[in-house]
Amino acid sequence: NVSPVEFIPIVEKTKLIVPVGEKVFEQAFRFLKRLEKHGLSDISVSINVSVIQLLSKDFCTNLLSMIDRMQVRPQNVGLEITESVFSSDYDKINRILGELKKAGLYIAIDDFGIGYSSLARERELNVNYIKIDKYFIDRLLDEDHKKTIICDIISIAHKFNHHTVAEGVEKQSQKEYLLNSGCDKIQGYLISK
Repeated sequence: NVSPVEFIPIVEKTKLIVPVGEKVFEQAFRFLKRLEKHGLSDISVSINVSVIQLLSKDFCTNLLSMIDRMQVRPQNVGLEITESVFSSDYDKINRILGELKKAGLYIAIDDFGIGYSSLARERELNVNYIKIDKYFIDRLLDEDHKKTIICDIISIAHKFNHHTVAEGVEKQSQKEYLLNSGCDKIQGYLISK
């Protein structure tokens, strides 16, 4: 096995991320169709997308065409992008995400809070979810809960009409804090490895 940490930078640098990404979408959509055959039509799948893919020619058209061709429900498809994608060509990327969101896909900002966050821009983002990075969730085990900023991140996200997902939840105490703070969803080893 080769870790994505090793091969993703290589496929991005060589621009092979576009055809590799297409194969990932195909596999994810086949997986959704198998789930549907077993009566699980309300389960969604999230796919990480790079800025190179987003800015590739006809990305939006090709993705929506594949969704239609494979008869996948758009609301069962999520795209996860890191906030660093907005460091280049913000307006174009946000417009593309807006088109995909309008088509029914859900969009999540992955690893929020450790990169290029801008509160001024967060309000304008065409996204559904802000995924709070594990870095902040881990702090719940070390710090006094009154000193963490997680509840502030959740509050700001909600004021901007974005849902929140906490990444890397591993302990019951983290889950309880997050639920009490109004976090919409959690993911991590506490739920499933």
